[in-house]
Amino acid sequence: MNKLLLVFLVFPFLSIAQTLDYETITQSKPLKVSGQISASGVYYNSNQNNNREPFTYFLQGALNINIYSFSIPISYSFSNQGENLGYQLPFDFNRISLHPKYKWITGHIGNISMTFSPYTLSGHQFTGGGIDLTPPGAFKISAMSGRLLKAVEDNADARTVPSYTRMGYGVKTSFEKERYKIGVIGFYAKDDQNSIDSIPEAKGVLPQENLVVSLEGEVKLGRSFSLQAEYAATAITKDTRAEEVDNSEISPIATIFNNRASTEYYTAIKTRLGYAIGRVNFGLGYERIDPGYETLGAYYFNNDFENITLDASNTFFKDKLSLALNIGYQRDDLDNLKANNTNRTVGSLNATLSVSDRLNISGMYSNFSTFTNIKPNQFDEINDADLLDEQIEDLDYKQLSQTATLTINYVLSSKKTSRQNLTMNYALNDVSNEQGGVVRLGDASTFHNMNLGHTIDFSERNLNISTSVNGTYNTIGREEATTWGPTVSVGKRYFKKTLNTRLSAGYNSSSNATFTTGVTNLRGAVTYTLKERHNFNLNAVQLFRNGGSTGSLSEFTATFSYNYAFGLKKPKINFNKRPKKAKKPKEANDSIKIHYRKYRYEGLPIDITPELLALPDKEGFAHLIKDKRGRLSDLGAQLVETEQKDKRVYKEVAISYLKAMNLYFDFAAFYNEKIYESYLKLVYEAQDIDRQIRDEFTVLSARINSAEETNQEDLDRQKVLEKRYESHTELLTSLLKWNLKPEDIEYPEGDIKVLKRQNASKVFSMYQNDTPERDIIKFIEIRLADVFHKLLKEEN
Repeated sequence: MNKLLLVFLVFPFLSIAQTLDYETITQSKPLKVSGQISASGVYYNSNQNNNREPFTYFLQGALNINIYSFSIPISYSFSNQGENLGYQLPFDFNRISLHPKYKWITGHIGNISMTFSPYTLSGHQFTGGGIDLTPPGAFKISAMSGRLLKAVEDNADARTVPSYTRMGYGVKTSFEKERYKIGVIGFYAKDDQNSIDSIPEAKGVLPQENLVVSLEGEVKLGRSFSLQAEYAATAITKDTRAEEVDNSEISPIATIFNNRASTEYYTAIKTRLGYAIGRVNFGLGYERIDPGYETLGAYYFNNDFENITLDASNTFFKDKLSLALNIGYQRDDLDNLKANNTNRTVGSLNATLSVSDRLNISGMYSNFSTFTNIKPNQFDEINDADLLDEQIEDLDYKQLSQTATLTINYVLSSKKTSRQNLTMNYALNDVSNEQGGVVRLGDASTFHNMNLGHTIDFSERNLNISTSVNGTYNTIGREEATTWGPTVSVGKRYFKKTLNTRLSAGYNSSSNATFTTGVTNLRGAVTYTLKERHNFNLNAVQLFRNGGSTGSLSEFTATFSYNYAFGLKKPKINFNKRPKKAKKPKEANDSIKIHYRKYRYEGLPIDITPELLALPDKEGFAHLIKDKRGRLSDLGAQLVETEQKDKRVYKEVAISYLKAMNLYFDFAAFYNEKIYESYLKLVYEAQDIDRQIRDEFTVLSARINSAEETNQEDLDRQKVLEKRYESHTELLTSLLKWNLKPEDIEYPEGDIKVLKRQNASKVFSMYQNDTPERDIIKFIEIRLADVFHKLLKEEN
């Protein structure tokens, strides 16, 4: 088995040879360093909650080093959270990783995670190394090797999560052509049963072994259709100490796996037929996962279900209206072994309507239904003498859940001195339990949530005022509850907008049949930007709560953070020093030189003119130019007219033409800078969410392990967190792998080029109206996230 795996993992690397491109190295930039570092501290004080650490710090950062054609991204995350838990966990809180890159070779070293597919290796963190090889041509290879879990001895503390040392190895190969793609994935993991002294069987921890093999493919059918499919087979041994037995299973991987008494074999399949033409997208999907399917390359895995999904989207009325429809059906108990089975349907509709430049409306509706049928034991049916409980025994239980949201955004006024916005949000959630076609009293719950907000921005005074009123009305069974309250926020910018301050106050009152609770919160925030690269943030929140069953609460939280985005200039090194050539004697029609800002032109006027006239298109702001007085058009015509005249006259006209586009040049540089800052912010926020999910999972797991009795709500929440962490780790890994650099934005290709083009008009309008930079970055960040999710979806 070990020899087979060694061949399986090593063979792909034997077919690739590396050549050193000396010419590319000598022509590349010698050294470029960019990235960001951040440090934050949180102080917390409460008169009730004493389980939380009073001070917590977090150190995070991303560094990208380019040495000629080599790229070495490095990321790290350190915190004192978890140091004083008093018990052990099988993973590290603090992480550091390196991602060196050279041409089509990318390495991953340290505390990292990789994703091959949902059924094999899916975002599991490991300590070791990985590599992605994407050479020119059809073949692509990825591989990993490392420790998935570290050894943790069982001890007297019930909160300790014991584990064996678990090593994992994987490889993913693919062959990609324009019309089709096929790939093979292999993943193997095994626990070292000698890595810990005691065997914590009471906690259900056993040494395991797992092998997963997956085949995936994609083919384009005609011009508009595409078919995607993946088939995976897993072999998992629940206890490697069990005796070896002869294999009697029919499985594609049964012959290459050590079969034991505790070995089980399962399969999974997923397909999707897609149709796309223009802006119309349509998809039909099918997924089936055997009961018991499991991979040690994922933190959490759903199994025993069958899914059928249908999705469609299109835009109408010159892209003013966009609609997206999703319908799905799912059932479980595929082997018909459970006491009851469940099937559910879900449908959702998303719509966005741009009525005008002032009015935008968006809404969503989803309908979720779950059916449960109890299957009574046949002997209970035979021996049943009570004829009055037939309705209960033939339980036809249906849970209905409906969700609707509506958002309306209206620009009340848009003047040079001020801009006013009015926003309304409404959300409805309705849940009911239906049995025998009847919804009984107390079996229905309805949640209404509404928000009305007004914002006015005095751009010339650098002042922003926001007010809002929030309200909820809930009926839970036979009880009613209401919550309402106002919020006011004032923001002011100083010193050429480098110092931003904000104060806000809010109050809300909650009441139900039992008690009334009042909550007052005061918030303050100060942000200072020094030389465009240093950002200092201070946030403080004071909360007072009175009433309720837990008494009065006073809670104070303060957060200070520092963020530095940097880029070191490269030294000038010339490998190929050549002797200076003798200057050519000037000719009668010698060329002229034009230098303005970063733009340089040299040659004859007849050659320079087309380049100047094409500049707006080249820089991507041609559609933004509002040449109401025709100045640019006139200067463009003068360029053509003066080509054959005195060169000094032509040069003056050319400089005037370039100066007339100053505003757009400034915007182009600003736009590129904000896109890059949005990307860094997206990465930072993703790392922060990753930490939050992991921390919550750790605390919850400790509570579950130390509890004397099992709490089903905690177990359900633990499963949700495991799934969230798996999905978010995959997202974060892909986001870091995206590795956008400033030059990728300045000279974009593909989706980034489309992103810049589609949003340039809106950002330019915000730029002219002196919209706060944080709002512009937030706007771009949302669009950038949409592009990233689209790319991630295409990869999966």
